[in-house]
Order: sequence, then structure tokens, then C-alpha cells
Amino acid sequence: MPHKSSGGEDTSSFYSADGDGVGTSRAGSNGAGSNGIGSRASSNYIDDDFPRLRRLLPKNKRRRLSAFVVVILVLLGSSYSVGYVVSENQHPLSLVDQAIARVSTGDPHSPTEILLQRAAIEAVLKATKDKWSNYFPPASAAAFDETLQGRYSGIGIWLRRNPLNQLEISSVQPNSPAAIAGIKESDQLLSVDGVNVSGATVADAIATLRGVASTRVTLGLRHKGVNITLDIMREAVLTGDVLASQIAPKTLYIQVSAISQHAAEDVLTALAKYPHSHGVILDLRDNPGGVLNVAVDLASEFLSPGPIVSYDRKGGSPEELTSTNKAPDTAPMVVLINGATASSAEIIAGALQDRNRAVIIGDQSYGKGTVQEVSQLSDGSQLEITVGQYHLPSGRAIDQVGITPDLKVSESHEIAQAVSILAGLVALDSGKPATPKK
Repeated sequence: MPHKSSGGEDTSSFYSADGDGVGTSRAGSNGAGSNGIGSRASSNYIDDDFPRLRRLLPKNKRRRLSAFVVVILVLLGSSYSVGYVVSENQHPLSLVDQAIARVSTGDPHSPTEILLQRAAIEAVLKATKDKWSNYFPPASAAAFDETLQGRYSGIGIWLRRNPLNQLEISSVQPNSPAAIAGIKESDQLLSVDGVNVSGATVADAIATLRGVASTRVTLGLRHKGVNITLDIMREAVLTGDVLASQIAPKTLYIQVSAISQHAAEDVLTALAKYPHSHGVILDLRDNPGGVLNVAVDLASEFLSPGPIVSYDRKGGSPEELTSTNKAPDTAPMVVLINGATASSAEIIAGALQDRNRAVIIGDQSYGKGTVQEVSQLSDGSQLEITVGQYHLPSGRAIDQVGITPDLKVSESHEIAQAVSILAGLVALDSGKPATPKK
């Protein structure tokens, strides 16, 4: 913390009171704590005046004066030293560090200094009242990175805080242990292995769910208003965030369950592997989002050069992310969304909609339109903080609004409706009427 040094100021005032002014000017010009100038100032005072004073006094009074001066010099030295130490330690740390140091050294029952630091960081994030800001201790940070990489050992769920600040399932990975056990999006997570996690951070809850493959974890959940307990075996999860299949002749179905690091590559692979001149169905239902740059890359596979998303960074100029693809895929396209489609998945759907590249069907998306930036701290932990708000190519915001589909369709009929829409789009392109589906 910037502060004035009291050592220099104390030294100057001391010499002003008891010296002849020489010490005052030199100590004052020096600033804080220069022992050399301070010594010369006191030396000048003694060398110039003390011999003359001694000669004017009788012997017995000379001895008393000598003793008195010695005492004064000792006190001066002590005062200077104490003043210097106080000035050096008056504000050695931030207020938070001072408090942590005091508690950790004074309270016999205090948690470790690391736990106190973590509590302080989490308190800072809580004070922002931003439910999307997170602190990830080193172990949780590693788990978070594994999730974004699409490779981890766990049960295959994503977590979030809902508007009531409850910990809930934001997405379930298809064919994962969680999906097989019947866990659904919006189920509330209450406990892990008997430990209440309702007050835990998202990062801590994720860490407790992770573990060695083939080990079991017991979850307490609230499903449709009923508390249930499930015992689930963890498995090694490798990629799997993108599944592709030929759903109809020359029609490609691509399900993207999370925007992890390899999602855009996997979608590109699917486009190259399967004939799809009759259209692409991109399923973003229950997709909680993920890595922003990957979302931009994925959208760019279907968009010609132009804007995809922009956001305003605090204290900086707007950032705009664009497609530079001069040969995008041009097959007719339908995108499926629902209430659990969030964040960077909404960016993909919104950009394709704004630029008239795809028909969006399903239900209103979640509406998570803020930008989080992850910063790594010195011990390997990470801070995820909100730095801006997304805006789509048309300028509209996503946050707390979501993406409104072009056609509202119940989830059970979305795929069939998508196939029908694609057939109509192909017919329009060819000039032939679409064959009604029997």
C-alpha cells in the first residue's frame, strides 16, 4: 500500500527540536531512513559544540554532562531505531494479509493460512454479487481444465447455480453414468457421499464428483420435488461431446453436448465424413456452453466472413470475434435449442440466426450472456471473473433474455420437425415441391 515513510519525518522533526538546524535540512532532504545522513547530522552537532561547552564547565560538571550526553545519544539511537522499524512495518501488507497474519498467529484454532486466503478470495467474489464468478483451488482448477478438454473421470454432468442460488445440474452428457442413472437437467444437487454441498462453490462440487474410474460416488438429489439418492460408478470420459450420425439420406445430425476444446474439430470431422447435401441438424439442447473461441470456430464452419459475437471489456474497447472462413459449409441447416442451451452455445445459435444461416427451433434458451475470463494464480489456482457482456451480430444481448427460436416446437417433436424443415429448404433450392412426410 502506498504510504509516506514516518521514519524520515520523525527523524527531521527530532533534529529540528534538539539540533541546530543542520540535521534538519539533511535528514529532511534525504527522505526515509538514510542512516548515513542522520549520522553525519548528529556528528556535526557534537563535534562543533560539545568541546566548547566542556571547557566552560568545572570537571565534576563536565563528567555529568558527558554521562548525560551518552544517555541522550543512546536514547536517540533507540528512538531512531524504533522509529525506523515502526515505519518499515506500519503497512507491510494489505489489510487482508494483515488480518490473515493476525488470525493465523494469534488464534490457536485458526485454519491454515492457505484456507484463510481462499476464504478471503471467495468473500471478494461474493461481494461482486456475480453468480458466474468462481475461484478454483489447484485441484478444482485441474478438474475444470479436464472438463473443457473433454477428458476426465467422473459421472458426466455439468453444474451451475440457478437463480435461487441452488446448485443444480445444467447438462448431462449422453451415454454417461449420470445419463444411465436417470439424472436430468435442473435436478438439484444436495450432497455428495453424504456431505451437504448446498453451500459449496461450483468448483468444489465438481472436484468432489471427480475421482478414479471404477470408484463409486453417492449423490443426494432433488428430482421433480422429491429427494432421491443415487449410487453411481465413475467412468473415464473421453471427448464424447460431439456425436454425429446419418439421420436420413444425405442429412447429417450432429449433437454437441458441450463446447469443449475439441468440439469444433469434431464437428468439422463429421461434416467431412458424412454426406449432407440435404442438410445439417445441429443439436445444442442441454448444452451449457464452454470455451468462447471454440464456439466462434464452430460457428465459422457455417458462416462466411463477418461478425459472430462482440463484447465490451471493462475499461477497454469493444472486442469483436469474426468468421474468416471463405469456404463455409452451405448445406441447409436447422439448430435445436431448449431452456438448458446456454452461454457459448447460445452464441452459436444466435449468430447463425442473426446472419440468416439457420432455422432455430425448440424453446427459449437459458440466457447466460456474460463473458468470463480465467486467470491463473501463482499456486496453480484460477479465478474466473466476468469481464463483459455478449452481443450478437445484430447488436442484441443474450444475458437474461436468451435466444428466441424461429419456431417453437416441443422437445419430443424437434428432430422430426427439423427433418421436415430441411426437406422444405432443399425443395425451395431445387424448385421442386417437398414430398410430404407420411
